[in-house]
Amino acid sequence: MAVAVLTLATGCIWQQQTLARADIVGTWTEGDTGTVLFKDDGTVVVTNLAEFNNDGDKVSECGGTGEWGAYPNDKEAQKVWTTVCDGNPWEIGGSKAHPKMRRSVGDPDNGDDQTLNRK
Repeated sequence: MAVAVLTLATGCIWQQQTLARADIVGTWTEGDTGTVLFKDDGTVVVTNLAEFNNDGDKVSECGGTGEWGAYPNDKEAQKVWTTVCDGNPWEIGGSKAHPKMRRSVGDPDNGDDQTLNRK
């Protein structure tokens, strides 16, 4: 029981991170959420990325090739944007050793997120 409580408690904590552009390059995925491949030339390939309605329910998937960039500048990122699969920018978090990306989905008042881990 204590392990479940600890896992639940630590799983809910989000620590904002800043990554160098080179640390974003690569494949990010999680379960059936889809895959996002960030390339060092500024292109992105999205495969089967889940899309959600206002209730936070998965309603479809999208994919394609486009461009990506980083905020606050192109060398350091706290957030990442893409031109594929419209939606909120991806926020960088987790830890330096195990970074994650998340973005808000559905009604912002519900607090639902879509999270990807770097492979």
